[in-house]
Amino acid sequence: MNSQSLRRMRTMVVVTGGYPSLARPTHMPFVRQFVHAVARQGVRCTVIHPVAIHEGLNAGKQPCSTWEAVPLGEPVQVLRPRFLSFAVRDQWARLGPLNPGLLTLNNFTGAVRRVVTRQKLRPDAFYGHFLYLAGAAAAKIGRESGVPSFPGVGEGEFWTVRKFGLRRAKRDMDFAAGFVANSSVLKSMLNQELSIPFQDIGVFPNGTDRTLFYPRDKAAMRHKYGLPQGRFLVACVGNYLWKKGSVRVAQAIQGLDGVGGVFMGHGPCPPVGRNVVFNQRVSHDTVPELLSAADVFVLPTVVEGSSNAIVEAMACGLPVVSSHGAFNDDLLTEEMSIRVDPLAVDAIRDAIVRLRDDAGLRRSMAEAALRRSARFDIDERARRILDFMEERL
Repeated sequence: MNSQSLRRMRTMVVVTGGYPSLARPTHMPFVRQFVHAVARQGVRCTVIHPVAIHEGLNAGKQPCSTWEAVPLGEPVQVLRPRFLSFAVRDQWARLGPLNPGLLTLNNFTGAVRRVVTRQKLRPDAFYGHFLYLAGAAAAKIGRESGVPSFPGVGEGEFWTVRKFGLRRAKRDMDFAAGFVANSSVLKSMLNQELSIPFQDIGVFPNGTDRTLFYPRDKAAMRHKYGLPQGRFLVACVGNYLWKKGSVRVAQAIQGLDGVGGVFMGHGPCPPVGRNVVFNQRVSHDTVPELLSAADVFVLPTVVEGSSNAIVEAMACGLPVVSSHGAFNDDLLTEEMSIRVDPLAVDAIRDAIVRLRDDAGLRRSMAEAALRRSARFDIDERARRILDFMEERL
């Protein structure tokens, strides 16, 4: 008898504020990865992704209902009801019940409720990705319908919670059956700031699909994307935000002989400089090919929950240069990473130069990264999360 046949959970509704679509193909692909991994465990998933009216005007690119085939798994239905969204800002949290963001939360929750009612959904569990807006909506509708709910917590600094305030968050999360945190740091924050008992929190660092993320031939990938064959290539993946550090990576490689930067992302702080050889927003399927073209992965991020980009780079066999921050403790070891002050450009540069100039160290770290990536397989993560949920059903 296989593990799927032993599952008590057969159906799950996943509520999320982001999911890839034709309009936004790179929007939170890690949610799709998780959903598909759960579907491969024999659980039928329905995704409810409410779309703000102003973002859903082109219905052809964000259709209200689609189906996704999952090889070796249950098909996934994605439903995108429309809702009226207002701005949600951190400073408004101090307004308490007058916070305009509560209108957005109520409308988002109402959109989810309409789908659940019209589709006559009665899942074994609700899962909401990020505490707000989806986790709060899942918790409320789960309470109303008598179905256990599990908010997923991956936002470093609790940035979604700050928009509503800790007092409100404690009330909104009070009826959740359990919490799926992607790092030990977030588990501590849930306990300390929201008074969630430790036994109600499971820690599951992010995983990746290792059938997609694996090492390719380096020379072939460089040829495919027009990258220089003879240079030491530094890869960096993520939104171009100050806290992610892509600009600091570009500064660190500026002027380094034989070094080029391969940047994948978009945002208000783009990396620039003569050593930048690639700078584009790319599809998720393209990322492992470009990672395979690189020699090292660098992400001097200031804060994370659990970095998907780091796990994906490990699976492609890259040594990692990243932050000393405790949010990386669940992922990184000395065998496969160099950890630095994320704000110190000189320290980032020194780590890159060290790996550039020491082929033996680079090779041993690459091998260790690939070995360690087996601990972060997305299917294994889904199995452990389902086990945690079933204990609490």
